[in-house]
Amino acid sequence: MTASGANGRPAAEPHRCTVAVANPHGLHMRPAAAFAETAKRFRAAVTVTHGDKTADGKSSWELIMLVAGPGAELTVEACGADDAAAALDTLKELLLAASDEAG
Repeated sequence: MTASGANGRPAAEPHRCTVAVANPHGLHMRPAAAFAETAKRFRAAVTVTHGDKTADGKSSWELIMLVAGPGAELTVEACGADDAAAALDTLKELLLAASDEAG
């Protein structure tokens, strides 16, 4: 049996990748806010999973609650819109970019 989307067509498979947090301070307030703001530019639903916790990628508060330190492996998933692949690529690059910010 195939899952159907709202328009009756088969639902698109989610785009997914696993990436290690490159920021030397982890996914704290500033990088979480940058991630959420970037995710909001896309129509795709974005989720981020760290261990047994999953967060809405468009919510900086939920992202902070993942408690993802430097090097933490996150699974990022984007689905539900024609821009899901682009969202995933952009967000992956954001997580891979080490930041020189202080604190």
